[in-house]
Amino acid sequence: PQPNQHNTVHLGAFQPVEKELVFDIDMTDYDDVRTCCSSADICSKCWTLMTIAVRVIDRALVAPLCPIEDLGMKHRLWVYSGRRGVHCWVCDDAVRKWSPALRAAAVEYLSLVKGGAETVKKVNLSEPVHPFIRRSVSVVEKYFEAYALQGQDILGSPERWDKVLALVPEGILPAAGLRVGCGVRVGCDQP
Repeated sequence: PQPNQHNTVHLGAFQPVEKELVFDIDMTDYDDVRTCCSSADICSKCWTLMTIAVRVIDRALVAPLCPIEDLGMKHRLWVYSGRRGVHCWVCDDAVRKWSPALRAAAVEYLSLVKGGAETVKKVNLSEPVHPFIRRSVSVVEKYFEAYALQGQDILGSPERWDKVLALVPEGILPAAGLRVGCGVRVGCDQP
């Protein structure tokens, strides 16, 4: 049957032989870490996040060093999605033939953040830190001061300090004489 006759065969008879792998990075996924805008609103400061995301993911997709080191993909096309983010279309022959399970594994490999808006600490790392994460941190460090400290002013108010301090592992704050809810005041008496 022809594709326009798909209703004449049983459900599931038409299966894709191959398809591109597409990574979708939406600005709304970064609402937790941007103070300049939210939702679909985007300004020039927001695009620094997209730049970082593209560099981290692209580096992982092309790195040629280990078994999938990261994933060894050659044919990628990064495009502005037209609204609030970017897409990476991977068109390598082998990747287009990947099973759904292998596609899911690649996405999981590149996913560090877990949890929704109600989750305070969305990244949990263990030792030894995976090489992909180490390489990603080296990319983020190049932008952190200008983007987070200056551009987004993440320490510009007691509420923002508390949001940052809530991410610090338990045990470190008391050792430094800090408490969540106290902002930058060392050893405050606030309950």
